[in-house]
Amino acid sequence: MGTQEQSQASFNSLQRVKVYRLNDDGKWDDQGTGHVTVDYLEGSEDLGLYVIDEEDNETLLLHRITPDDIYRKQEDTIISWRDPEFSTELALSFQETAGCSYTWDHICKVQRSLQFRSAL
Repeated sequence: MGTQEQSQASFNSLQRVKVYRLNDDGKWDDQGTGHVTVDYLEGSEDLGLYVIDEEDNETLLLHRITPDDIYRKQEDTIISWRDPEFSTELALSFQETAGCSYTWDHICKVQRSLQFRSAL
């Protein structure tokens, strides 16, 4: 495996997540496994979390990051929140601790930027 392939494989494992949604019975339903990125939402200046299915490249999750204090980091590998747009509890369970920290830092940076803009 070449160096570029190794770094891509490392990056993919860092970003690899399972998406969970809390059902009406209070149990977490597995929505699938994919790779998470923070990117601009299509046709918008808003940043969001995208999770793309690792098998069929379908979108598992698309969530606009909000400045509200809704996100929680649990243990070292889980980020959860209540999505205000869909009134549902969601969670990302990361394969790697470093991937969770990386994504958490991105969410926090986006939130600070949104809070700064709204204060102006």
